[in-house]
Amino acid sequence: MPPQSELSFALELARLGGRIALGHFKRNPRRSLKSDGSWVTEADWAVEAQIRLRLARTFPDHNVLGEEEGMTAAGGGPARAGAPTWVIDPIDGTHNYMVGIPVWATLVALRVDEQSIVGVAHAPAIQETYDAGRGLGARLNGEVIRVDEPSSFDRASYFSSGEAAGPSGVGALHHELITRCWRHRGFGDFWGHMLVARGAGHVMLEPELNLWDVAALEPIVEEAGGRISGLDGNAWKKGPCLTTCGSLHDQVLDLARTV
Repeated sequence: MPPQSELSFALELARLGGRIALGHFKRNPRRSLKSDGSWVTEADWAVEAQIRLRLARTFPDHNVLGEEEGMTAAGGGPARAGAPTWVIDPIDGTHNYMVGIPVWATLVALRVDEQSIVGVAHAPAIQETYDAGRGLGARLNGEVIRVDEPSSFDRASYFSSGEAAGPSGVGALHHELITRCWRHRGFGDFWGHMLVARGAGHVMLEPELNLWDVAALEPIVEEAGGRISGLDGNAWKKGPCLTTCGSLHDQVLDLARTV
């Protein structure tokens, strides 16, 4: 059966997180640098903590993987082998959040047998909520979304995070896509992928992501008719993440093999 109840719950979790994060937004929340060089704020910790409390009450036999606290059983203790896993990014786009740019989101996904079956990207500061469940389609603020599928790069908009231009291993592909596509814009984090899913763009490339960055995006992109993968064409595992409208996916993969 399509995971309708799980999707409804994921929406509740994401909106809970969004309310907490929005309460700290533009109020100079305390922040610190993590060992990997990324930022974390008190709002990230507060959002993840409250979502974990809700999961502990509702699905104690599930697991939860959060960016800030790692993988545990939802009810506490070590993760349970083979259990469904909720994946939480409390604030995707933390740097935007810190400096007052409203493009950030709480991401929530549920994974079963290593596949994301529901995903929500809730961006309260820009009043956009994307959601999808396997077999249930994809929506923006409750309205169905679909990708736009041009047949060639010269009609395509390419999005990327700024890091794609740096020493990421995808720099050559990034520059080739800028040359070939109709236009390029720098929309990083969740939003570039969601712009592709809603038909506002066609290719999105990020050089280095983690599971909490990607899990919620997968069902949204795919239920909207797009594709999301690693640069080898297989299901994303770690590292560079490619989202396209579908019609250009194989062309981008071919290009990645030759540059």
